[in-house]
Amino acid sequence: MGANESAEIQVSFNHSNLFYFAGEQILGNISFQSTHEKLVLDGIFLEFIGEIGFTTRQTRQQRDSNGRARTENYTEYHRIPFMTICFPVVKPQYGQREITLYRGQYSWPFEFILPQCLPPSSVPSTIEFPYVKYNIRIVLDKPWYKLNKKQTYPLTIFPRVNLYQIQPAQQPVPFSQSNRKKIQLNGYLLEGGVVPGKNLSLQINLQNPKRSEIKRIEATLIQHREVARSHHAEIIFRMDLPDIREFNGTDFNRTLNLQIPSTYLAPTYTYMSQCCSPSLSINFTYELKLDVKVRGLFTDFTIHVPVIIGTEPTSDQQQLINSSVEMVMPSAPVYDYDEPPPAYESVVTDVKE
Repeated sequence: MGANESAEIQVSFNHSNLFYFAGEQILGNISFQSTHEKLVLDGIFLEFIGEIGFTTRQTRQQRDSNGRARTENYTEYHRIPFMTICFPVVKPQYGQREITLYRGQYSWPFEFILPQCLPPSSVPSTIEFPYVKYNIRIVLDKPWYKLNKKQTYPLTIFPRVNLYQIQPAQQPVPFSQSNRKKIQLNGYLLEGGVVPGKNLSLQINLQNPKRSEIKRIEATLIQHREVARSHHAEIIFRMDLPDIREFNGTDFNRTLNLQIPSTYLAPTYTYMSQCCSPSLSINFTYELKLDVKVRGLFTDFTIHVPVIIGTEPTSDQQQLINSSVEMVMPSAPVYDYDEPPPAYESVVTDVKE
């Protein structure tokens, strides 16, 4: 097999959008078009890879042109595979060491079950780090040819977070705050948990005895994603609460419904990776931030309310997610690697406390 020769691989999955829940079965089929008279392989296998990425701030000593030492701060980027599982698709028959394929079309089914406990993919993500990513790699292992051809498909994976099994998600979440003008904002979330596409119900009681002008109350839902000690706050939505713009009445009572976007949102989840020592934590949490904007100096104030984001709790709702949410499907380019998947020790970057 020459270096300029190629083989066409196409992979189909039982979920066309490549979204899966942890613990779910992945089914698929590999279609292989061999253009070689004779192709010898050690095997064809599939790799499931979970990877985390995070940054740390480090210092190093540098010397200027005069030889004087100075301390420089820099960002170090870490990419760590915290899980790698290999599944053989085609193996040599008993008593044989290799697989021989001739020119033609081949097709092989595959199936495997995802582990039950997996941290969610970092969705949405407007920045690269920190992240949690999953990939499926199809590997053609050739014994005498230097490079192994691999084809990679990104997966989106969420753990199942059933709000009916989380007591705080079903209970009211109270909040209260005031400012120096005696504006008092009391209220509560009717329930502490919500799933994408549903309403987050908010009861507010605003007391304004001095009839100060309240310019607006801005509501922001924020996802906090923390991998190791690397943190990112991502805004899911931001909006002004209705009927409060330039309000100067003495009181305001209302139940408001804030709709959560009907899209993929990584659920609230905590995971501890045992891939290295010390172990690395992965946390996805959410908060509703209420910014009360009042006319005057030093009169604004902010309330932070924790929110639990869950996943669809039934199989019917799961099918609804898989069928109704559109995702941009990335292509699956073929990459060449010099050797099989590296050992964990060869890719881990030391994390300094």
